[in-house]
Amino acid sequence: MDHDPFHLQILSASVPLFLFLCLCIHYFRLNQKSVVALIPGPPSNSWIFGHMKHLLLPANYGDFEYTWQKEYGPVYRIKGCFGENRLMLSDPLPLQHVLNTNFFTHGPALAQAISLAFDDKAVMASHGSRHKRLRAATQVGFTASAVRGYQPVFERVALRLTEQLEDICASNPDGTPTDMLPIIAEASLNSMSQALLSYSTEELGKDFVTNNAKVLSLAATHSPTQLLASAITSRLPQWVWRFVTQLPGVPGFDLIRNAKLFAKQVGWKAIQEKLAAARVQEGGVSESTSEFQGDVFDLLRTFFIAGEETTTSAIVFALLELAKHQSFQDELRTEVHHFARIKSTSEAGFNYDNMPLLNALIKESLRINTPGAAQERAAIADTMLPLTNPIRLSTGEVVDSIPIRRGQVVIVAAASYHRNEALWGDDAHEFRPSRWLDGTAFHGRALGPYANLLSFLGGQRVCLG
Repeated sequence: MDHDPFHLQILSASVPLFLFLCLCIHYFRLNQKSVVALIPGPPSNSWIFGHMKHLLLPANYGDFEYTWQKEYGPVYRIKGCFGENRLMLSDPLPLQHVLNTNFFTHGPALAQAISLAFDDKAVMASHGSRHKRLRAATQVGFTASAVRGYQPVFERVALRLTEQLEDICASNPDGTPTDMLPIIAEASLNSMSQALLSYSTEELGKDFVTNNAKVLSLAATHSPTQLLASAITSRLPQWVWRFVTQLPGVPGFDLIRNAKLFAKQVGWKAIQEKLAAARVQEGGVSESTSEFQGDVFDLLRTFFIAGEETTTSAIVFALLELAKHQSFQDELRTEVHHFARIKSTSEAGFNYDNMPLLNALIKESLRINTPGAAQERAAIADTMLPLTNPIRLSTGEVVDSIPIRRGQVVIVAAASYHRNEALWGDDAHEFRPSRWLDGTAFHGRALGPYANLLSFLGGQRVCLG
């Protein structure tokens, strides 16, 4: 049947208009009669972008966010794209509720990213009993004994990295600045691949390393256009978005497909080798082998795609802080040389936990340069959000808890939490590693079981001590 060009033009124009109207209806239904709309917050001069450009695209991260926290406190309202009301949280009590109960899941943007980068049954996308089982399996790899078992791998990678940097310095007598990000990124991937799979980056293949780095670079890129695209596409059904990503000729989609293919090839190779070893040792494998294969495969992909970026950024920011604080750098160098001599003469296993300045650097750098600085969470059921201190609504009513409706997006403001002066002191915005040595690191209610340091690994919360 022939179609009238005029009617085709109308049809093509109607599709985005329909999607836009659906988006408006969604936000209107979510925000109407919501107590969140009555919570004080900074004024917004853009209905389209809300506060998202100020939050995610400032010249320096926190230029607006830290000012908002100081003016409105640890719980306040901001605007998302298209007039959506969101809650910014840096109060430990509601953060406990969001992170440690079953009322919240990944925010819409992260959920959409997970559907792109992983399969539906991936660790990051799992829920309920399956998520608990995989979470328990993940924790096994990060126990104190397990981490100590990785030490020889990390030391080999560090030695090779040292040799690489020495070669760079020798060939650069003029002291031209060196971009450490790609160098540390490769070392991070090498460490994880050898620890988890016993492969080097050479064995993984240059294509795998290159594609993984490109995907991370693509995910880390932000622009006003991407903010709008994320706000719109995150509300589309997953089957629509999955269909679109299969279209050929789109560089970003081609990159994601190639990265997933390489990850699958490497993951299955590792799994088959480990299962073969299990058959030799135990004379067979259980009936749940196929499910185990899928679980381990997803787990490995999570570590590679999500873990490399957070590890790399944490190391690079720590190096930046050392460059900015020469006196502490000198003290740390002295400590490293001291313990290096002990390690060379000691027959007992060397424990890096015994290096106080090194651990203080790691904790303070993670605090002041928080990985996962602002993480979205969405309520999957109606709940009450408790508050440490009551807040006054715009109506004048004082409340000590906030009713949250299903679908409401809140932002876990980890960076603001680490800059909260009520919790960390008047110098919360300063890089001061000594706070972890003199007992002044934290005051008040603790969020985690260790040092109260909140960080994120691929969307999963970890508390570091």
